[in-house]
Amino acid sequence: MKNPIKILTLLLLAISLLGLSGCVNDVTLNAGDQYTVTFVDYDETVLKTVTCVVGVTCDITPPSEPDNKDNAYFTRWSVFESQYSTIKQDTVIKAIYTLDNRALTIFGRSIVFYSVFIMTGIAVALTIGLREAKRTGIKQDDLIDGFLWIVPVSILGARLWYVVFEWDSFFYGDFFPSLLRAIGFSSGTLDFSSFGLSGLAIHGAFVTAVICAYFYTKKKKIDIFKVIDIIAVGFIVAQAFGRWGNFFNQEAHGGLVGGMTGGVANLSLEEQFNYLRYTLHLPQFIVNNMYIIRGLHGIGVEPLTGYYHPTFFYESSLNLIGFALMLVLRRVKKIHFGELLSLYLIWYGSVRIFIETMRTDPLVFQFLGMTFKSAIVTSVIMIIGGILLSLLIRTKRKGMTYETVPGYFGYKKEEVAEIES
Repeated sequence: MKNPIKILTLLLLAISLLGLSGCVNDVTLNAGDQYTVTFVDYDETVLKTVTCVVGVTCDITPPSEPDNKDNAYFTRWSVFESQYSTIKQDTVIKAIYTLDNRALTIFGRSIVFYSVFIMTGIAVALTIGLREAKRTGIKQDDLIDGFLWIVPVSILGARLWYVVFEWDSFFYGDFFPSLLRAIGFSSGTLDFSSFGLSGLAIHGAFVTAVICAYFYTKKKKIDIFKVIDIIAVGFIVAQAFGRWGNFFNQEAHGGLVGGMTGGVANLSLEEQFNYLRYTLHLPQFIVNNMYIIRGLHGIGVEPLTGYYHPTFFYESSLNLIGFALMLVLRRVKKIHFGELLSLYLIWYGSVRIFIETMRTDPLVFQFLGMTFKSAIVTSVIMIIGGILLSLLIRTKRKGMTYETVPGYFGYKKEEVAEIES
């Protein structure tokens, strides 16, 4: 299958269908018959067995919480205790753990899903960009050359943007160790085993990419408005992938489901789970991994152990909708070159404002004695910029539309009509 859009659709469909549940044998028993409730670990190791008799009250109590899975922790049993009284047949209750955020380990060095999803998003963006470059008359070699140096610089921009708003977390003590922490050596020494860019801000990457694209297109004498449309489409689909890395790291999430009052959760763990699973109808593997222990990233971020809102999923889904909309609009002949960037600025700015209202770990800054969320401020600027950019394009670049590019909606019909006339 050569079409990357089809591959992406099938991949997301496969992810959405994943989910595990407790196993219950559908066998009807009569009064006096025995049945067994078996508690097993993630690898099917039996932890406890309880034998019960139909018609007789059975004391089903789970074993102590297991802690046998590397780089993960126990969240719950596949059947909640409130449901134990309804069990009347042989039942297997399985230990549910969070997901391991490591994709694989090579020579003792772990490659985490965060990196995998970011690189996958970049690869998909490039593939889609190359197809569009050919359609709009941009040399694919020029796009690849620009990609090879703009992407690394943009990652650096994303890192620096994050560091600026988390300055105190990196710059303390001596200057050289602080500098090393800022560029990714968390130990503050040239220890490559501690290297990793655990903090990136997409706004920094986007701003850096647009600036670099301006200078690159000027040097190559390429229409920047065609290029920034390709960048916009690539960015939004890459972000949709990248947020899944946050999911595996259990970060960039929203608040506790149901909230809390006076330091006490308003909903029980079962109610929190049920809200995500059966009210929002999220796949079970997502819900399971949104169980986060207290203070995993700081008490201010996770004040209680419980289920937290998967804002990564909300943002990823909205980004995919925006991506689909862009794919449609760039086939509309009245859309001007550069207006996909306008749409990106307005769409993602709005999405990010919505998400930031739920985030518990926002980047903030102080101004005139007030605290502002950097992402919200930046997103407001993006929205205003997107509107102004669209007005500028339609005023100054009349006729520079996708009608000049083969493949717009109705193109074949118009071509046939011209031949017949």
